[in-house]
Amino acid sequence: MKFELKPYNWGLSDEELLNDLRSVSVRLHKDFVTKNEYDNLGRLCSTTFQKRFGSWGKAHQLAGLKRIRNYQATADDCINDIKRVASLLGTDCISTTDYKANGYFSVDLITRRVGSWKEAIKRAGLKISSKYHETITEDELFENLEHLWERLGKQPSKNDFVKPLSRYSYPPYVRRFGTYRKALEAFVTSFEKQKDIAEQGDSDKLPASPDIMPTTRVHKTSRTISWRMRFLVMRRDSFKCQLCGATPALMPGTMLVIDHLVPWTAGGETVMGNLQTLCEQCNGGKSNLPIKEG
Repeated sequence: MKFELKPYNWGLSDEELLNDLRSVSVRLHKDFVTKNEYDNLGRLCSTTFQKRFGSWGKAHQLAGLKRIRNYQATADDCINDIKRVASLLGTDCISTTDYKANGYFSVDLITRRVGSWKEAIKRAGLKISSKYHETITEDELFENLEHLWERLGKQPSKNDFVKPLSRYSYPPYVRRFGTYRKALEAFVTSFEKQKDIAEQGDSDKLPASPDIMPTTRVHKTSRTISWRMRFLVMRRDSFKCQLCGATPALMPGTMLVIDHLVPWTAGGETVMGNLQTLCEQCNGGKSNLPIKEG
């Protein structure tokens, strides 16, 4: 085995950095290099240029390469660049993934300038990619976000929308709601509206002693816990097991479930006041026992 050191990059001059950016541009036969392209082919990483020159665009300017600043980009600039990428790839049908790998701008910027990715594709005279999830409903997007939030035990970032954690990437949320932040706000608002409905049954007093509850009692609620109620309970409990404190945010791989404080078999109802968050281990140990001895 031959041991070789990579080039020592500490203390490189501005010109050495810019020359490396130019060399990647030449290799790609492009007058603009995306951050991903440079990270894959360059000697350094794109963040080095941002720290040294203030921005990726400024580095292009100093290197004598073309760069339209994002705040200067118009809707026509975005559409023309989509056409350029389609021509580069030799196709009339490109996805957001195709564009992110070859385009000058971000999909978020295009959405803000044109209105939506779908509209930008139409105005560029191209076909909608089959990868475009046009049929995804709002409920499906929210349910996916619930799953992801629960698995992570915290608010997801855009980078968390990857398989197998997430069924969808984040662009469908941006296309539906305008920005990722607006998607999160719409999601929380939706659950706030459901909260009052979920808590309506809490006015019913829980049995003081489940051991004396008749087994023939007719339940007012279903034993099945909806995804929305699951999320409300977990959020209330800070996505932590209420017995041992385990949380996916600090212990990746932790699986949380919803438990009836007063067991369903003992007459407990599926209402917010009778539900708690447990990890799988604690839930398995508790089984259908009441949380306290009678």
